[in-house]
Amino acid sequence: MKVYHGSHTAIEKVNLSKCQPGRDFGRGFYVTKIRSQAEYWAKRIGERKDRTGVVTEFEFMEYAYENENLNLLRFDGYLEDWFDFIMLNRANVQGRQVHNYDIVEGPVADDAVTLRIYDYMDGNIPLAFAGIEIIR
Repeated sequence: MKVYHGSHTAIEKVNLSKCQPGRDFGRGFYVTKIRSQAEYWAKRIGERKDRTGVVTEFEFMEYAYENENLNLLRFDGYLEDWFDFIMLNRANVQGRQVHNYDIVEGPVADDAVTLRIYDYMDGNIPLAFAGIEIIR
């Protein structure tokens, strides 16, 4: 399956040491099956770096999902476990990995959800008023 990564530069080889902490699924290399989503991130990150964004395409071998040596976590939507996992990873800005998953699949928070998550993390609003539709 084709997956895409949007950035300010083309990615020749994945280097996990360049990955930033505090992201939704932790420190890691993020890809999407949706090219337009990668194009959005390429444009956005490119603008921040005063460059033209680049989408890099990769071939993901789906048999990795069946590899018993890989630890896989999947979220089917904005579920309570998803929210707890996002909070765990976003609160971790020191760069230590707080989970042992090799592959995490699921939705990442868009800009509107991210703002509400930060309001909740800062204690400005309770979860009930975060406006995030979490299935409990």
